[in-house]
Amino acid sequence: MLMKKLLKNICLLALLALPLLASCKDDEEETETKPSLIGSVTFDMPEYLRCNDLVTLTASGIIYPEGPITYKWYANVMDDDTLAMTTVTFRVPDSIGTFNISASAQYEGYYTSSTTRSFTTVDVSAEGSLKGLKHSPKTITDKRDSQTYQYVTIGSLDWFAQNLAWDGAGSAFHDSPATHSLFGRIYHWDEATGGVSASGLAAGPQGICPEGWRIPTNEDWADLAKAVSDGAEMSFDGKWEGLGEKLSADAYFNGARMWPYSPDNEHTNTVGWNALPVGNTTVGYEFYDNYGKYGFWWSATQKNENQAYFRYIYGDMNSFPMSSSSKADFGASVRCVRAAAL
Repeated sequence: MLMKKLLKNICLLALLALPLLASCKDDEEETETKPSLIGSVTFDMPEYLRCNDLVTLTASGIIYPEGPITYKWYANVMDDDTLAMTTVTFRVPDSIGTFNISASAQYEGYYTSSTTRSFTTVDVSAEGSLKGLKHSPKTITDKRDSQTYQYVTIGSLDWFAQNLAWDGAGSAFHDSPATHSLFGRIYHWDEATGGVSASGLAAGPQGICPEGWRIPTNEDWADLAKAVSDGAEMSFDGKWEGLGEKLSADAYFNGARMWPYSPDNEHTNTVGWNALPVGNTTVGYEFYDNYGKYGFWWSATQKNENQAYFRYIYGDMNSFPMSSSSKADFGASVRCVRAAAL
């Protein structure tokens, strides 16, 4: 009797265990591993894009397997939010904001690989993305690319009221050409000056400036300082207390203040020179640094064979000091000057 009862219990336990065994088998099938694609999905997309521009992107980067890889795009900024194609063209939204685009690579029997990138739209129209500048009625147009620049007369010279944006050299901010008409471009000294060092008032090389304009020399900078400081003599190697505040603009880019608030620099921009904290580059335009903190501008006067002078404004100081750096490695902004008409 006891043996029959024991066999009955064993059979019952075996029946109860069958669903568990089946469940374990199903789990094993669901978690069956697949090989991964070799490589990473890449596509070249600038960090900033102009509103309403047409942009073409091409996905690549998977190197194995060698068969046809299916690339798919996912973005709510496209007419169809999912597209299966290697190259896609879409129109950038006409509103200011930050948007995401994803591309995935698929191959039967392999895990899917994907990459997501973001871009910010830029409105380059007057008072579009960039606000808070003082505008001058005086303008010139660069015949090379039809770029128009405002300028102001300060002391003995006419000065650009914005950074040079000629795209025949240098680099746009974060390598995003959409911003260069707003922020100007960043140049190595040799590019800016043509490798020519000079001194004397309005005697700098033309370099990359438009016809009739020159890269400012140490003497040009000192003339600017004298005029802004109400006639006080200012040597080029001085710290120029208070002038960083008078020459920098309390500007906003896409609604965000460019210079951070500081009680030591209120960015009064009294003469409309419109200095912005665009920052600098190093290592052959590979690294972009100091955006929102510093603005840097070249002098046409070199310090020695390897270094040249520049002036800079730091957001937490009201001064406009000078320094020097590598002509071949450091990248700074450029303002163009010419002798003012009498």
